[in-house]
Amino acid sequence: MRGMSLSSPPWVVPLNTASATPVYVQVARGLAARIEGGDLADGTALPAERELAGTLGVSRVTVRQALALLAQQGLLTRRHGSGTFVHAPAPERAPRPLGLLTGFSDDIRSRGQTPGARVLGFECAHPTPREVMTLALSPTDTVYRVRRLRTADGEPLAVEESTLPASVMGPLSEDDVTDRSLYGLLAARGLSPVRAVRHLRAVNAEPELAGWLGVSPGAALLATERVSWTADGRPIEHARAHYRGDRYDFVMELHGGRTG
Repeated sequence: MRGMSLSSPPWVVPLNTASATPVYVQVARGLAARIEGGDLADGTALPAERELAGTLGVSRVTVRQALALLAQQGLLTRRHGSGTFVHAPAPERAPRPLGLLTGFSDDIRSRGQTPGARVLGFECAHPTPREVMTLALSPTDTVYRVRRLRTADGEPLAVEESTLPASVMGPLSEDDVTDRSLYGLLAARGLSPVRAVRHLRAVNAEPELAGWLGVSPGAALLATERVSWTADGRPIEHARAHYRGDRYDFVMELHGGRTG
């Protein structure tokens, strides 16, 4: 493993050449962590590819692939003739914990209603660049991608898309996720999530989502993105969901901290 000194600039990240994870993915993950952790501030100019490659001890091709991956994720901006600049997430998009880690089915049952799940899409494919980052995968790995319409007493409430690493999940079919709690399925396989990070934002319904949810195009929706981990620290799910703003609430319980 390549280390770094205490005086190293923030774009110098540790690399493990013995790992099965491609080096360019390691570079991208390391830089993403520095950006999201605030070590690389918004607007910071990165060194030229040649200099960055020399500093990290990798090829320019590796650096170019890593920067392209980060640009796809919106974490870097490449300006012709000027260079590559950090595009850090806006402060207002900071993660906000929303209480207990429960699935949709448990939430709906707690309201005294019956949850439902209709499969809108199911595929086994290679991960997207975003999924490579969040699920700690290689681009050649395989994931299950499941899109479902979630209902309460038959009324559409949400569209959820979950991505699960095939190497962890084992065999999975469309029947396994039809009208069944995904968290219940994970629990049955000894893969219950114990920790998650969720992002929440307000969006307007695009026509396809509006059709599935039975709302007008442009209607207010709550969009979430969540990454969940098992007890042994493995990322098990990358989930994106859109909830009807007029039918679903997110509630946080807040406690005052000690002062003085």
